[in-house]
Amino acid sequence: MIIFSKALADQATVWEALRESESCQDVPADLLRFSAQTKPVVMWNLTRRCNLACSHCYMDAIPKEDDEMSLEEGMRLTDDLARMKIPILILTGGEPLMSRNFFSIAFHAREAGLRTVISTNGTLITPEVARLLAEAKIRYVGVSLDSALPASHDKFRGVPGAFDRALQGLRNARDAGLKTGLRITLTRDNWQDVPALLNLALEENIPRFCLYHLVPTGRGAGISDKDVSSEQRRSVIRLLAEAAVELKDKNIEILTTDSPMDGAYLLEILKDDPRRDYVRKLLTNAGGCSAGAKVANISYQGDVHPCHFMPQVVVGNVRDRSFQDIWIDHPTPELLALRGIKSNLKGACGSCNYRDLCGGCRQKAYYYNGDLLGEDPTCIVENKCG
Repeated sequence: MIIFSKALADQATVWEALRESESCQDVPADLLRFSAQTKPVVMWNLTRRCNLACSHCYMDAIPKEDDEMSLEEGMRLTDDLARMKIPILILTGGEPLMSRNFFSIAFHAREAGLRTVISTNGTLITPEVARLLAEAKIRYVGVSLDSALPASHDKFRGVPGAFDRALQGLRNARDAGLKTGLRITLTRDNWQDVPALLNLALEENIPRFCLYHLVPTGRGAGISDKDVSSEQRRSVIRLLAEAAVELKDKNIEILTTDSPMDGAYLLEILKDDPRRDYVRKLLTNAGGCSAGAKVANISYQGDVHPCHFMPQVVVGNVRDRSFQDIWIDHPTPELLALRGIKSNLKGACGSCNYRDLCGGCRQKAYYYNGDLLGEDPTCIVENKCG
């Protein structure tokens, strides 16, 4: 995750509200997002169920229930994560609001002192649901809109009317006093919609705009040919960088995720800017691809993955032993290898002078090369000498 607003304009809204805690008091405020935090942000797929059929779904979500963890198992996991004092718990799916255990887990997480956010398609957030989310002290509600044109969004999400319901859900969450964010997954079909969606976020008083890059996992692998070209990606990154500066006095935070090379490309944009050294320090502290280190994924069946885009790598199951034991006490060789992967990268990623702050997306390397150590062929950095 690269917060353009913080790196380029000393401005962050949602993230700093999320990360503020006693455990982070020793980290300077301006480096909070970019700290060397070792406990992972945990993304927990509560369910595989979903009411949409999105073209890019990494979970290959389905309308019916699968072998989800029981409420008792979920409560036990929540307590384990609270004892570890993880920085953030992200509840997602499928569509997390379709999980029969969602609110039980959310309220239990509140009582346990966890900072909890929700990643959702937004279509199920009625005013009553928004009120309950606020009561559960959900810190952030991220809702995806993948086009400024309702028909295009609905086609991508597989259900007519999805755009209108998602936008209304976003408004309901905002009106309930929740921190909200509008998200887009970038493809060749919607990259030109980014300015219109950013304007929509401003018009609707949504304080976060987040751009996701397409990662070829699950159904996303089936549309890998829909990924943007290098020049299209550069164009969008330049636009967001300029917007972060131009909108610094507005209540909006601009960021990208699933692409650590965006940070390296920012440094290219800042080649002759006196701010470049400061931004490089922030990005180096963040460390680039966080799979297996600063991020972790727990599936609806309890499998632990280094990243939600790495279903092929399973390092344990919380039904068998605690997350603490899997992640901290007895990490597998695969986890240890990922935590030290940058010294073993191959190809362009291995020789790049931005390796310390990027390292490419390891899942993209695996998909395109069959090797987690390989280079990320979607890289947009033109001057790899740094």
